[in-house]
Parts: sequence; C-alpha cells; structure tokens
Amino acid sequence: MNGTKKGTRIGVVSDTHMPDAGHLPMKMLGDLEKVDAIIHLGDFCDLAAYKEFQKIAPVIAVYGNMDCQELKAILPEKKVMEINGHRLGLIHGWGPPKNLETRVVKAFGEEVDLVLFGHSHVPLFMKIEEKFVFNPGSPTLNRDATGSYGILDLEETINHQIIWLESE
Repeated sequence: MNGTKKGTRIGVVSDTHMPDAGHLPMKMLGDLEKVDAIIHLGDFCDLAAYKEFQKIAPVIAVYGNMDCQELKAILPEKKVMEINGHRLGLIHGWGPPKNLETRVVKAFGEEVDLVLFGHSHVPLFMKIEEKFVFNPGSPTLNRDATGSYGILDLEETINHQIIWLESE
C-alpha cells in the first residue's frame, strides 16, 4: 500500500458489535468491496465477524474493549502504519465520551498525522494539536437513528467521507 501513484482507498469501520447487532448493512458491504483495504477500529466482538470482513478485502485492525479474548490475542491494542506518506495511528479508544478525541491523540504523541478511533459510536473528523482525528461511528449501533462508516482516500492529501446509512 505504500507509494502507489493512484492513491489508496480505505474503508474505515468500527463498533460493528456482531452478532448482537443483527446484520451488517448491505450498502456498507457493497462499498467495502470497492476499497483497497478495510481498517476496523475494534469491537467486532467475535472472531466470525473479523473473518467475514477478511472475505471482502484485506483487514487492518485493532481490538476494542468488547472484543473476545481470541481477537485480543491476535490483534494489537494500537497500531501505527504508513500509507502513501501518511502516518496513521489506529486505536479503539477507552473511557467516557468526553475528551475521547484528546486522549486518543495523546496515545500516539508525535508519531502520526491522522488518528483513527472508535468506541464512542459518534462519527467525527476534526483537527486536534496539528493532528487529524477520524471516527467513523458505528454502522450497526450508532447513537443516532442511522449508522455510519467512513472512506479515506489517501493520495497527496487525506480525503475523508462519513457515510450515513438509512435504516435497512
């Protein structure tokens, strides 16, 4: 994924909470079939959900607080990676929603340009301390009536989309 001229399209998902959440939205699954990789920011909950995402595209993931022990044994708590010159920090997040963005930024210090996190189920994209932070929300258990997920296009710049789902 490093150094491609065309850029890299990443599906960004968190807090799918399967199988308790029912089913994954068809629109999201269709969009994920068109990405170069999927970043999942924790709370798959069970190993079967992780394996389902792997059938769609390569998966880069960290574990969340609700993930089973099998997932916690194979996934890291946080991860730093580089794609097309952009240093990304992946983490689920922890604790109460208040100041979550600030906590996850501090977990990476100076080593990243963009922090991707979940946990709150609330989508957002903003800048904190010269770093971008992106939470895709949850496609299945969002705090609002509809779920959400994200798409990142990593080219010379970072382009993001938060995609809102209609109830299915």
